[in-house]
Amino acid sequence: LEKQLGIKAGHTTDDLRFTLETVACIGACGLAPVMQINDDTHGRLTTDKLAGILARYK
Repeated sequence: LEKQLGIKAGHTTDDLRFTLETVACIGACGLAPVMQINDDTHGRLTTDKLAGILARYK
């Protein structure tokens, strides 16, 4: 995510669309690795899936 968004954890993209935060738990261990964008949870992530998921929010 850092590479694709061009930011480090704790920062926000220049267009203010994404803020990258790391957390210990979002309560979805069965889907790990997981990310949440707004209220949408995306699980069983791979690097290949990231670009397609991010594109839905741009």
